[in-house]
Amino acid sequence: MKGAGTDGEGVDRRGLRYVAQRSALVVLFACVLFRSAGTWDWPRAWIYLIVVSILEGLTLSLLAYLAPATLNQRGTSGSGIKRFDRVFAVLWLVLALVTPVVAGLDAVRFRWSTFSWALFGVGLVVLVLASLFGTWAMVENGYFEQFVRIQEERGHRVVSTGPYRFARHPGYLGAILGALATPLMLGSAWSFIPAGLICLLFVVRTGLEDRTLRRELPGYEEYTRHTRFRLVPLVW
Repeated sequence: MKGAGTDGEGVDRRGLRYVAQRSALVVLFACVLFRSAGTWDWPRAWIYLIVVSILEGLTLSLLAYLAPATLNQRGTSGSGIKRFDRVFAVLWLVLALVTPVVAGLDAVRFRWSTFSWALFGVGLVVLVLASLFGTWAMVENGYFEQFVRIQEERGHRVVSTGPYRFARHPGYLGAILGALATPLMLGSAWSFIPAGLICLLFVVRTGLEDRTLRRELPGYEEYTRHTRFRLVPLVW
């Protein structure tokens, strides 16, 4: 969601709740990953998890320092959440946990496929860029909540600075790139199936959110005439 946060706000219990949520998700992903693989001896997975943990820590630290209001808002859910976004949240969580299941079975337990370490490096670069781009969007956008809604109680308004000059939903682009980087780093071709479905979910969410903002957020329709691309600059 596009907007500006409240200056001078510090991290409160909502922000700490969000930090706990993100940390728990990484731990859950790791447990599912190694349980599916049936072994702890999986160097690619360990490196992947270390990188993800570092990037998560960097993102949360930058939000706490530069945009604490955004961090706090991501730790709560206000009124007016769109029904389609509740469905998206459930489907995303399911696919996010199916991905490590498939990766562990594919890359380690049954070895149906494998990728070279060169592709691991490609995935690493993509993951870092995706994280930095998504973090930039969250820092720039004080209304970057976890759910789609019009935040009337916070004076929701359009912002067109930072990455929002190039695409209307840059945070989703970062999420898509991160999803595609995961199979490359874990060395699992089959995990591109759930990862690809996650990307499709974000594409659908982009369209539905864009339609919502055009209809309900003052100034958004004009913004779309200046920033024409929803997700990928020069493409869509």
